[in-house]
Amino acid sequence: MPNLDAIYSQDKAKIDAFIRQFDGDVEKVFSRAKRLAQSALAGISQDDILRYELIWREVLRDSGYYVLVNKLIDDQFNELYTGAIKAFEAGGFSTAFTTEDATKIQILKQMKRDFFQRLGDDVGLAVKRELYKHTIADASLATMTQGIASTLEGSNLAKYAKTYAVTAIGEFQQEVIDLRAKDVGEGVWVYVGVNDGKTRDFCRRVLSRNETYNDSEKSRIEGDSDRAYNCRHRFYKMKKEEAVANGYESN
Repeated sequence: MPNLDAIYSQDKAKIDAFIRQFDGDVEKVFSRAKRLAQSALAGISQDDILRYELIWREVLRDSGYYVLVNKLIDDQFNELYTGAIKAFEAGGFSTAFTTEDATKIQILKQMKRDFFQRLGDDVGLAVKRELYKHTIADASLATMTQGIASTLEGSNLAKYAKTYAVTAIGEFQQEVIDLRAKDVGEGVWVYVGVNDGKTRDFCRRVLSRNETYNDSEKSRIEGDSDRAYNCRHRFYKMKKEEAVANGYESN
């Protein structure tokens, strides 16, 4: 049976491969979105700009943004279930996801989908403000076209889409583990993940302690601001005797 480090590494390899593809796909989506938004400027009126949120959602749809988000949530997220069950088995627990879990998982997925929907809408609002500013100043079409390009390139979604995706995957993976952990019985939490040049000092210290944690200690570490976005580490639940047998220090 693979240990937690091996299970984590298998999942991480899948995630890394997906993120590399996602990063390239995001660039293509934004390039198409920029062209579509700019082509829609011809003959645009102030009334059109006042309802630009609707126009922008059509741009996102036609550029493939929603397809990309659904691929992240409906495909990549589903790759994480097997690893979660294997992790529980490595920790001494025999378990499986239930029908009740499935309902909760769909809610978790929808929350992530809503998050990316809002990110896209925020870009549309920024473009709307830019366009309205130009129309009341009677700016030229060329000026508005350049304004859209600058707004899109400067948006958080364009700059941090990869970070948002990595964070969403990591959060969902931990949420799925936590969801099943509440029903498997008594145990302790261990902190698992890569320790390299990109590892934050905070996570490096937690990894180096190689300790077990109770629920409140896990929550405190998870919520620490020094851990924050894009964390590559996971908490796994183990039976205490399994954790000790695997070299973790019981505190």
